[in-house]
Amino acid sequence: MESALPNNLRKQRTKLGLTQKEAAAKLGIGSASYQRYESGTREPNLETLCKLADIFNTSTDYLLGRSSRSIPTFSENSKDDKWAKLGTILSTSEKEKVIKALTD
Repeated sequence: MESALPNNLRKQRTKLGLTQKEAAAKLGIGSASYQRYESGTREPNLETLCKLADIFNTSTDYLLGRSSRSIPTFSENSKDDKWAKLGTILSTSEKEKVIKALTD
């Protein structure tokens, strides 16, 4: 079975408007190493996979093809406001349920 990782890495990188060289720099590796991840000739170790998920603001499950939805994640390493992000992914009805659960 072919790995979904190379394709999903490419999708997330281009979605953010990054070049392979920029993605590699964010990851702290050489661009040739990163290119191997996208070509499927090399797989990242667990630590690198987690860093990739943080950089691309998605889950490791999505990158690995275990989930078909790229949902933003809220890593402890994220510098963005987690609550502001949450408001952008929840539907109105989901927001109402959260507010009801917190206020009841």
